[in-house]
Amino acid sequence: MPTSHGYRTPMAMADLFSWGVEEATPEQGKELPTTVKSEEELAKFTVDENLSEVERTILFLNGGQITQQKHAIANLPHVIKGKARQAWEAIAGPLKSALNRLDADCQIEAAEVFAYIAKERLMSPSDLQACLLPTVVRNINKERSEEETEAWVKALFELMPMLDKEVLKSEIMSLALSKGDVEDSVGSRMLAARILGALAPFMTRDEVERGFFRRAMAMCQDVDYLVRRCMCEQLGAIGRTAGRELLLKDMLGELFEALKDEELQVRDAAFGALVSLLDMVPPDVRRAKVMPVLRDHMQPFELDIAMQRCIARNFGIMLTVVKGEMEQDDVQVFYGCFKHLASKTDAELRRACAGSFAAVVKAAAALHPNAFPAHFSDSFQSLATDFDEEVRVSIAAAIHEVARWAGKEHCGNLLTRPLTRLLRDESARVQAAVLPNINATLAFFVSGEDSRRDAHLDEIVRALLDVEAHSARNWRLQAQLATAFPGFPQVFSSDQIYDHFLPMAFRFLSNSAAAVRPLAAEGVVVFLRHNRKERQRADVFLRLIRDFARGKSYTARLAFAEAARHAVRRFSARFTKEWLFDLCLELLYDPVPNVRMQTTGVLPHLKQAIRLPEDVDLLERLNNAMSNSMSDNDRDVSAQARCVNDQYKRMPVRMVGGMGLGGDASGGAQAAYEAEDRKKEEEERELDWSFTPEEAKEIKSEIVQLNYKKRAGSGSNAVDARSAIQRRIVEAGRVGPMGTRPGLTSTGASSKPGSGGAESAGARTSGPLAPSRTAGALSSSAPLGPAATRVTSHATLGGARKSEPGVPAKPGVSATSTAAGGGAGGGGRPPPPPQP
Repeated sequence: MPTSHGYRTPMAMADLFSWGVEEATPEQGKELPTTVKSEEELAKFTVDENLSEVERTILFLNGGQITQQKHAIANLPHVIKGKARQAWEAIAGPLKSALNRLDADCQIEAAEVFAYIAKERLMSPSDLQACLLPTVVRNINKERSEEETEAWVKALFELMPMLDKEVLKSEIMSLALSKGDVEDSVGSRMLAARILGALAPFMTRDEVERGFFRRAMAMCQDVDYLVRRCMCEQLGAIGRTAGRELLLKDMLGELFEALKDEELQVRDAAFGALVSLLDMVPPDVRRAKVMPVLRDHMQPFELDIAMQRCIARNFGIMLTVVKGEMEQDDVQVFYGCFKHLASKTDAELRRACAGSFAAVVKAAAALHPNAFPAHFSDSFQSLATDFDEEVRVSIAAAIHEVARWAGKEHCGNLLTRPLTRLLRDESARVQAAVLPNINATLAFFVSGEDSRRDAHLDEIVRALLDVEAHSARNWRLQAQLATAFPGFPQVFSSDQIYDHFLPMAFRFLSNSAAAVRPLAAEGVVVFLRHNRKERQRADVFLRLIRDFARGKSYTARLAFAEAARHAVRRFSARFTKEWLFDLCLELLYDPVPNVRMQTTGVLPHLKQAIRLPEDVDLLERLNNAMSNSMSDNDRDVSAQARCVNDQYKRMPVRMVGGMGLGGDASGGAQAAYEAEDRKKEEEERELDWSFTPEEAKEIKSEIVQLNYKKRAGSGSNAVDARSAIQRRIVEAGRVGPMGTRPGLTSTGASSKPGSGGAESAGARTSGPLAPSRTAGALSSSAPLGPAATRVTSHATLGGARKSEPGVPAKPGVSATSTAAGGGAGGGGRPPPPPQP
């Protein structure tokens, strides 16, 4: 195109692809570095795979690269854990040589490994003393950097509890005294002070007095303030071992003098040591000598900020000890000092006050019950709304202790607002700090006399609902909230729980993380157990059946299995047999293996609820279910069932009259269960825990699924429209196991439902409704007299074998289980029957 119109002429194809790229001539080109290793390099880094851990460690320590040597040092705990001293003796020489030439980072890592070995006790105390101690002491005595020396000193402190008394005196005390001479460096004298402080708890009073007490007191007067500070930090441990006599005679004066030191760090350390030793000082000495010193330090305007922080950290301990020696004027002075410190602009100072707040309130309440509302409520309100997150976290973690000592009559008025503010805090850390103790906090709200208690609880309910609303993406917060559910019935009314917390628990049960659902399941069961209205109970139980036991999602059915596990623990055996037994057995035939595996764990608890002879049919069904689970086609389910079967067999069967049959449980454990079950039944009678006849009929129809056609046509959540009749046929062995053709007996004869089926060793079922019986068992329609009871118990519980219909007989394997032994081999898991 013409260039006059502003268009460029088209470029040639070759020019198009070469545009902007300069042709590289051989002279301009650069040779790329090769990544191929030479044979020498490959041989250098090649390690024989057949070498043992010890041999590989020796190889790396002797001549390996720096990376290999670091790996060998880091792997020492694994090597020593296997062969202990034998491995150490093999690697001690190479390790010593390596430590002499390795750099500072490797030295620090080796010291940390030594400390870990001592802390975890991977060797016996005698071996730790013989193997590790010489290396640690040798490296402490060497001239090294502060970081290296600190690492080896920490390793020594981990070793000290395992050392013999003679070794402590001969080696450790000698090491400390050798480094504490005036001619030694400041770092050496500081190290001596730290070792003496760590050594004191392992010595006796006489050994401390004869060994190093005078040296320790002299180091409090050292010319370098760092040494004086370090020694003052150890006086608490030394003073407790030295005893009251030496404390009053020598150490107390040194502490008073150190509190007047020209260096702030020394005064700080001395005040902390004095507070830690106050409980050893007699009351008269505290009143005459200590209280004047403490009064001088209760004038925060005249103190440096570092000293104020030290006082705030130790205020709770100090007030707890000296409260008996405080005069009337001291109350205002001490409390005023703490309130002033809590209102300062320094964030670290307020954090210290928040950490000490609970101890301060406890000590103040011991002097006067109304100390919190009179002196500290304003400070608590201020700290609970502090802009610093760490302050609010500390207050949230201590609010249950503050509620304990604030007074029951003041909790509602003074703590409702701070509590709700903390629950609604924008920081998840603050909410996570207050939730673990929320039940302990709320217990004080309901125990006192408060005319506005209902209003306070309503406000707390709204705050808890806000916590749930803001925890949609925080499953840990949801788990903490769900953990508190079991305590809510003691605080909130039945209507409040039904209107607010039950929906919350169901939401957690349906749409939360896997770690939250078991906690929510327990909450639903507890709420159901303590509900006082029949209609609400029926609604909750029906929802559990419709939405969870027969829910479309396998996670919903898993949640019901978890709820059933908690229900059999919290409800009486009567309730378990009447309302939970059929639902739990139905889940054992769920198409999802995880559901079957989860439900298997409930079977021992169901067996414990059975009482003979009236529950002989339930026991037979339960044994068949256990047997089918053990032969499940899914290997994980069968393995879990075999593990549960051990517990199932040990679980005794209750008998009328209080005697147990079979099992390994002791008579005392059985009596304890009977007493606990009677207590649960009494509580259920006191709560009038029952359903109305109409509600009971509706629930029963859901359980046996008599109305499955209606629900199937209306889009029900049912997993399998198996009726109770079909289910009992399955459990009785009338339908073949999973993987076999239903209707085919073990001899190959066809058996039609309702025709009586195959006979089993002299016992015949009376129809499709009757479960199969063992040899000699009575018909279900026959009355059970004393003789019949004995025959039934003997035939059912005696371990008679039968060939289960539809299952080929296996030599040496019983097709049914005994009532006392529980669980047996044979019998597969049957498939769902055809839909009507």
